[in-house]
Amino acid sequence: MNGANATGARAPQRVVALDTTTPLGTLAIFDGGRPVALREQRVSNAHGEALLPLVDAALAELGFRPRDVDLWAVGVGPGSFTGTRIGVATVKGIALATGASVGAVTSLEAVAYGVGGAELVVAIVSAMRGEAFVAVGDDAPIHLPLASVAAHVLDAARARGVAERAVAVCGEGALLAPWPSGCAARFVHAKPNDVPRAEAIGRIAMARAPTPFDALEPLYVRPPDIGPPRPTV
Repeated sequence: MNGANATGARAPQRVVALDTTTPLGTLAIFDGGRPVALREQRVSNAHGEALLPLVDAALAELGFRPRDVDLWAVGVGPGSFTGTRIGVATVKGIALATGASVGAVTSLEAVAYGVGGAELVVAIVSAMRGEAFVAVGDDAPIHLPLASVAAHVLDAARARGVAERAVAVCGEGALLAPWPSGCAARFVHAKPNDVPRAEAIGRIAMARAPTPFDALEPLYVRPPDIGPPRPTV
């Protein structure tokens, strides 16, 4: 991809994108705006031991080195707290060492990427614990009990004057929530709109200006599950 992107900045030539916010870790490498490597692996340890070997192997197969990459894009959540931290920390470490630019993309942006034919696109990602992360249109992500998701989405559509049939609800997380019988919204939960994926993250990041390095941080939305030890009595 040559020339300038929508922001007027020159588009990066070589991009690595990754997402570790769910148990399905994904990696995409772009060269000149074209995907040249797509990898995925499902893990049970929040990607801590598997991510760097996956990145190294994919780069080596293409004959690339980390210093050859112009932009490192990463899913910043919300999602798994540990997985998100690992992904963001990995990208920050590599970018700091190589001088590359970084790009932050939310899980909900990635899930909704490319979905058309709707007046209102809603993205939903599982938050575990009987909750979901939800983004309605361009609204900031929030977390809700699964039992409250449908009412929130449909109320938001009505407030915008959007009919149910013109709403697209994206992500596997939507399948966890109860929806009213006869709900006319369109549900989009097949790949690639099932979970956050690196290819979408890379394409979104290439279409906008890089993220300032100091602004690249995990987006947790809700407080972490763990906290400081409670005092003993």
